[in-house]
Amino acid sequence: MLMKKFKTLFIIALIIDLIASLPIVLIKLIPEMADEMVFNQFPGINDPGKEALMTIFDVFGVISASMIIAVAVATTIKEKSTAKMAALILFIFHVGWILMDWINFLVGKGGPPLAVLLLSSVAALALGYAWKKGEI
Repeated sequence: MLMKKFKTLFIIALIIDLIASLPIVLIKLIPEMADEMVFNQFPGINDPGKEALMTIFDVFGVISASMIIAVAVATTIKEKSTAKMAALILFIFHVGWILMDWINFLVGKGGPPLAVLLLSSVAALALGYAWKKGEI
């Protein structure tokens, strides 16, 4: 019964979102991580290219932080219809967040580590489950 509670499912998604955002934080804080995780995927990348990628990671960081805040706020919802709508909207955003990574993974292109991709998928699935079967 506990696993059907909106708050529990939102907290699971929140924890996973926090863990899944760690690579973005590490890339921004530790230059060696950026070299290993990002720039090695693009042989011959020049300094303007590196700067552009780091700007993209700034955008990803803001989007990720926004999603984390939205899920955290959703944990406070007390009405079932509102919680269902929040779960649906968050589910859509989470699927949008991971969809291109899954497509790139399936066709063999670069992307986040598989563990991060799987974790992010679990968060999306938890939100989808909350939308369909969640209870207050």
